[in-house]
Amino acid sequence: MDLKIDDLKTFIEVNRAGTFTRASKELGLSQSALSQKIARLEDVIQSSVFIRNPRSLELTASGEKLLIYAKEVTQMQEDFLLDFDQYDKELSGVVRIAGFSSVMRSMIIPGLADLIDNNPRISIEFSSHEMNELENILSSSRADIIITDYFPNRANTQELQIGCEEYVEIKLKKSKEVNIYLDHSAHDNATKSFFDYQGFKKEYQRRYMGDVYSIIDGIALGFGNAIMSKHLIEKDKRFTVVKHKKRYLRPIVISRLKQNYYSPLVETVFESLKN
Repeated sequence: MDLKIDDLKTFIEVNRAGTFTRASKELGLSQSALSQKIARLEDVIQSSVFIRNPRSLELTASGEKLLIYAKEVTQMQEDFLLDFDQYDKELSGVVRIAGFSSVMRSMIIPGLADLIDNNPRISIEFSSHEMNELENILSSSRADIIITDYFPNRANTQELQIGCEEYVEIKLKKSKEVNIYLDHSAHDNATKSFFDYQGFKKEYQRRYMGDVYSIIDGIALGFGNAIMSKHLIEKDKRFTVVKHKKRYLRPIVISRLKQNYYSPLVETVFESLKN
């Protein structure tokens, strides 16, 4: 028995969809047909690849290994066939990049603008998420590259720091003193991390605004203060930066699953981000 390329492609898509029901709709196949394809893979490797939770799928250790192999094999086949298409010598394909809001719109998208302009046959899909969601997005193949403000330190990922962000405390000019600080959500630890780093405890209330640009709007409307990426507001005359003793820097890290082979497009995008 061997691993059929069609079954491997199906496995990748089921993992990306997160459930057999969703994958069935997206692929136009019955759940029975999908289950048969996954079962064939499990028969060959003699191990289950998914933990079937009530509302989601989770990769087993064997599934994580198979995912890397499946992505390598399917990408190699696609690129091999392109070598025999005399009309298709341009860079082409789709790359999914997921990151956090303060860098995606301000840095990552503009940084890849020339690559997109010069290669009309490529598609780069950008998405912004909460920091605690990004590792799962990578492991489930919903993104080829993720951008975090920390090193995930996972054995199966290649991680590279491409820069850093400086965070500062900002408030609306001439505003009254408040103890309300705006964050993305309850999972956003920027405010707590900043004050912990400065070495003092501060009592404050939290309000949640959804993303970094909504936080900026909230400060402008007088909803509260915030810990903010300096590069987003340093030219905005509406705000004042509160002085603190220590500069607070967080890394900007790009990560992708470790593979022996990457498509030319993924390699090009990764190198563009690195440079």
